[in-house]
Amino acid sequence: MRLFLSFIFISKLILLTACSNESNQIYEKSTKKSFAEVIQDSEFAITENNFRITNRLHIGDAIQKRGNTDFPKNEVILFCNLTIAEEMLKIEPRYINYCPYKVTATEYKKKIIIGTRLLPVNTGNKQMDLIAKNINKKLRSMVEYAASEDPFILEYN
Repeated sequence: MRLFLSFIFISKLILLTACSNESNQIYEKSTKKSFAEVIQDSEFAITENNFRITNRLHIGDAIQKRGNTDFPKNEVILFCNLTIAEEMLKIEPRYINYCPYKVTATEYKKKIIIGTRLLPVNTGNKQMDLIAKNINKKLRSMVEYAASEDPFILEYN
């Protein structure tokens, strides 16, 4: 009995660890482009992928206005596609926690880091996994475009 309980505990621990790591996967690229160029290219990639920008969080500017004038630029762009959201939430209502999607830009050591949080793709629900894989492909493409020096490449493989 003790061995069985230990097995159950370890199995749950492994499952929780795998899920928490997967759902917090951050995808990042860096560039030497200016912060303004990265924001502009991020916005372009978002709209070209048929998403609507819903809000912007100017975190770096807000901290600078509070008196820390040396604080680096940081921005979060929030966006959504209601058709995709509806499809996703019909399958798994708890995925509202991944809405809206976001792309971040952070000034760090004379570079700009562009990132996004990917959706989990090994949920055990094949429909949800397929949607998440497609969304993740688009999110990666947006980050890669924003980091790219080539303005004519929108989709990466």
